[in-house]
Amino acid sequence: MQFARILPIGDGAVDLASIIGKSVANLLFTITNNSSVSRCLRGLLPRAIALVVALALFGFAIVRGTWAAGGSDSSCYALMADALAHGTIQPSLPFDSAPPWPNAALTLTPAGFFPSPARESAASPVCAPGFALVMVPLRWAFGRGGIFLATPLAAVCLVWSAFVLARRLAGDAAAALAAAAVASSPIVLFQAAQPMNDMATAAAWTAVIASATLDERRAANVMGAMTGLALLIRPNLAPVALVVALWVAVRGARATAVRRLVRFVAAALPFVIVTAAFNTVLYGSPLRLGYGNAADFFSVRFVTTNLAHYGRALVETQTPVLLLALAAPLLVRRSARSIVWLAFGVAATTAVVYLLYRPFEEWWYLRFLLPAIVPALALAAASAALLLRSPVLIGVVGVLLVAFGIRVAVTRQAFDLHRLEARFRDTGEYVRDKLPSNAVFFTVWESGTLRFHADRSAVLWDSLEPRSLDVATAWLRQRGLEPYILLERWEEPAFRQRFAAVSPLGMLDWPPRVEIDRQVRIYAPADRDAYLAGRPVPTEYVWPAGNFRPR
Repeated sequence: MQFARILPIGDGAVDLASIIGKSVANLLFTITNNSSVSRCLRGLLPRAIALVVALALFGFAIVRGTWAAGGSDSSCYALMADALAHGTIQPSLPFDSAPPWPNAALTLTPAGFFPSPARESAASPVCAPGFALVMVPLRWAFGRGGIFLATPLAAVCLVWSAFVLARRLAGDAAAALAAAAVASSPIVLFQAAQPMNDMATAAAWTAVIASATLDERRAANVMGAMTGLALLIRPNLAPVALVVALWVAVRGARATAVRRLVRFVAAALPFVIVTAAFNTVLYGSPLRLGYGNAADFFSVRFVTTNLAHYGRALVETQTPVLLLALAAPLLVRRSARSIVWLAFGVAATTAVVYLLYRPFEEWWYLRFLLPAIVPALALAAASAALLLRSPVLIGVVGVLLVAFGIRVAVTRQAFDLHRLEARFRDTGEYVRDKLPSNAVFFTVWESGTLRFHADRSAVLWDSLEPRSLDVATAWLRQRGLEPYILLERWEEPAFRQRFAAVSPLGMLDWPPRVEIDRQVRIYAPADRDAYLAGRPVPTEYVWPAGNFRPR
């Protein structure tokens, strides 16, 4: 079901800015106008404003969400969720007999997966499977499209957890400011539109910190459960769990330290067991992850480069207000300072983990640091509220933060992702509705898309030996299957370079059967002989939103 097409929510950046900005302004006006509103109502307003801000982000994620299994990460989560929803632990490889070309299993594994080291004829995910498990109930309730609700719902939880944390540290105005700052953060907006695990990871870890505001017994239980969920979603942040466990042990009376720690571990343990079980089935060891050998991805030699990349991205996308988080230990009341140190511990450990991780230049890899950025925004909001004290000044800061964040998000294409990723969904829907059910595709970038959106199999040409292209084409035809070549336009030069010298099909010297969104082309090898014989081969042009225009 395409929720994004039927929800009556404004779909522009101005709409989101207006909702958040007006909500913050209304809250602050009401707080200052004490004579017109009862104390009870004033107490409810911050929660109402936080809810409005969270729902504004939810609406943005629905309307501007990609709703597509596109790249390797989103395809990985989508295909794993689909497999789990159908009662299987992982996707299987297509075909019931081994194809006659080298590295056959590797060529049949969709993007985001690799041939299972533990189960023959199965694909193991590169991504951690925990987020896919979270998607499963949504898949059952709303069908295949339901998985795309997981990130918007995580966005709501993220904003609300930041609100709870800031309110405990500095009161209502700080809480409203934190909710607005998180909801309008460029990296939050960018990731809220995509079916990936970054928002859920950040929401879980922020909820861990917010749960520290509970009484001692409930805090240990809830923090343990949230920590376990966070590890299930992204296991490589296990060092953060150690920091949280240490905080639980040292917080409060020494006589009850062991009891608190036992409660914490008991609440987290079921999630850890599930994670270990998944790892054993998918990768052959409870300690192995889909990304492979940790030594290949983590190294101290990456720290300098990552400091430069992340530092530049933070400066460009977050205001200096974020630095106010450092003042929180000096400003918040003594009874809440232990929570500040917990937030610092979670943020710092997250930062250390990803400073050691292999570098990426793109700004949106700040998504890795979301479990650090969101608590920092909540601490900065608390510090700002305690320094300014005036609700009007806090409101001005809030409006400026929202305006800046949304402006940066617009320039960084957060509001365009649904359009930029539309080709994946359009391609899948076209293949599903217009091409025969026995179609098999030589593709790479769209391999996960075809499997999820169209229930079609793919042969990954970048893993196929050049001389095997003709072998694979003949073998597929012998089995009653119809081969197609599906490429993004930027992939075509690499395809020609790989295959043109050894296979006539590698030259792509005939018109495509279809071109989708000006970016994706589908070639039918059966058309080549007809075209070279002088018979016309028409190209069908598919424009966004399924508007088919044959030429």
